[in-house]
Amino acid sequence: DAREWGFYRGRREANNVTMAVKPGNARGDLTATHVTWKHQRMVPEVPSPLLLNGILYTVKTGGIFTAMLAATGEIKKSARMTGALDAYYSSPIAADGKLFLCGEQGKVAVLKPGAEWELLQVNDFEEPIYATPAAAGGRLYIRTASTLFAIGAEAAR
Repeated sequence: DAREWGFYRGRREANNVTMAVKPGNARGDLTATHVTWKHQRMVPEVPSPLLLNGILYTVKTGGIFTAMLAATGEIKKSARMTGALDAYYSSPIAADGKLFLCGEQGKVAVLKPGAEWELLQVNDFEEPIYATPAAAGGRLYIRTASTLFAIGAEAAR
């Protein structure tokens, strides 16, 4: 119908970017005055970026993980995560000094953070993961299609 066609047309014409915008109370078109930097490549379809220690991390379908300097947009490293070439719906998170990324097919990539990030290992939960993990109380909670996993030290009684 007309509504669906309008949505489809708008999506095809959209200019998907990752960008930094200066904060302020300005109004109107701020493209020339408030956009610090922008990238049209390595833009995630669903996951939110993660900002940690001045590095902005993004993950894109195909397991493409990118680290860029948040202040300038300079891309420091962008590469496929071997063993986790997947679609990504959940957002990356930081916990216990590591980064965690959960792919749709159940692969969880564990990375050493930094501008030159390093893939440490990939764990296979063997069922779909769409939800972003949560970290609390020294544990990492990962929800798959049928199970909620609590990973970490056993709680003191």
